[in-house]
Amino acid sequence: VVVGGVTRRRAGQRVEFTMSSQVATLFRAYMRAARKFPDANVKDFLMRRGREEFRKHVGETDKAKLAKIVAEGEKSIAMIERTSVVYGMYAPSHKSVLVK
Repeated sequence: VVVGGVTRRRAGQRVEFTMSSQVATLFRAYMRAARKFPDANVKDFLMRRGREEFRKHVGETDKAKLAKIVAEGEKSIAMIERTSVVYGMYAPSHKSVLVK
């Protein structure tokens, strides 16, 4: 049964997401991780780069390539989150002029 772009199995079984919803979830998670970065310049760079990467692969239809791209995206999110934590611990003591 297809409901709102999501394939659902019979009651009691798990929900299967389509690749497009998986990519949309990945994009939101990437942007969320980028917004949490403490430095404004790096935050803007990560958000711009994320949009560019997702636009670069917008026409991809090969499931194997898409799975590889999604895996790379998940690794990037994990790297951003780790770097954000470390940067937050050792960030410069002065505030950026870009942060209000």
